[in-house]
Parts: sequence; structure tokens; C-alpha cells
Amino acid sequence: MSMKKAPIRPKIRQFLFKATHEVFKIGHFWSCIPNVAECRLCTTCGITESMSHILIHCRSRPTRLIWRLAKGVWPHTNISWPETDLGTILGCGCILVSQAIANPRQALVQNQKSAHLRGASRLLKILVSESAFLIWALRCERVIQEKNHNHQEIKARWLHVINSRLTDDKIATSKIKRDKGFTLLVLNTWEKVLSKESDLPNDWINMHEVLVGSGPQR
Repeated sequence: MSMKKAPIRPKIRQFLFKATHEVFKIGHFWSCIPNVAECRLCTTCGITESMSHILIHCRSRPTRLIWRLAKGVWPHTNISWPETDLGTILGCGCILVSQAIANPRQALVQNQKSAHLRGASRLLKILVSESAFLIWALRCERVIQEKNHNHQEIKARWLHVINSRLTDDKIATSKIKRDKGFTLLVLNTWEKVLSKESDLPNDWINMHEVLVGSGPQR
């Protein structure tokens, strides 16, 4: 049920479902097939592939860089980035973040705090699901199409994916739903990410040029 959560795109829901049920033909699937047994091996690391290896442990450039990009864009310094393992990825729809408050007197009003945490949870669902799916897509291109992705291409592909999600949220907020509750959720999802990079206009949600990665890193 968690895979059907709204922040996860339908295509990624299918990927998570298939990965959970070990549908993909990787690793040991090839071991007993004559003449293609070597397909079980990671083309980068030379060991038997598994979904955990592909998405997390592989030494290939996409795996290492994409998680570094995702963690780098995470704007909530008081909320730790989760330990990334296969369970975190497959169950990313269940992610809920919490915030430790040292002094209760300094806490925000409860409903404001809850809205902030809902936005942070939603952002984490997006970053984890989109990053894992892009790693899988680039792995398939590398293995099947024998493509070699450089640093700039991987970063550009990742930024395109994340900015597509941001743009979809802007459109849904301004032209489709026009719901105050959803607008607040979108604001709490993206505002800290964008303000981390550059000064953010008050009406950024209606501006096409406001994107992740479009401003200088502080």
C-alpha cells in the first residue's frame, strides 16, 4: 500500500513492486542458463548483482553520484538523512521524519510544525524514489546499451528528474488543485531546498525559472 502513496510516480510504483517480488532478471537468474552465466556479474564490480548492490553498493559512477546529489540537496540540517538500504528504498512510501526539539519553549506552533514535517517527509519520499529509479535506469543503459555516463550527464539527468517533480507540483498548485492545503504542502516540500541555493522570491511557486540547481550553492 505504501507504494501507492501520491509522492511516488506510477512508473516508480511498478519498479518498487517488481523489485520487492524479485521480478527483474538480474544476478542469480542467469547462473543456470548456458552461455550467458556471466550476465549475473556486475559489469563494474565483477560480483554477482542484486538489487541491493545495483541501487546502493555498486562502485559505478551513477550509484555513487546520485546518492551524493540527493543527500546534498536535503535542506533540513536538524533532520538526519536516513541510512540508505534496500528496505529504505522499497519502503520509501512509509517514510515519516521527526524533529527533535531541545527546548520545548522554542518549538513552533503545533500545526505549523506538523506541516513542516509533512513537507520534509514528502520531499524525502521524492528524493529517495526518484534517485533509486534513475540509478536503475542508468544501470540498464550501461549494461544493455553499453552506455558510459559521465559526471555532467548524470547530474543533468538527476536535476531534470527532480525539477520535473517541482514543475508538476507548481502546475498542480496553480492550475489544477488550487487547494490551500496542497499549496501549503508543496511550499513545505520545496521552499527550503530552493532557498538553500539562492534568494527566493515570495511568489516562486508561480515562476517557471525557479528550479533546483539554478542558483549558486551556498
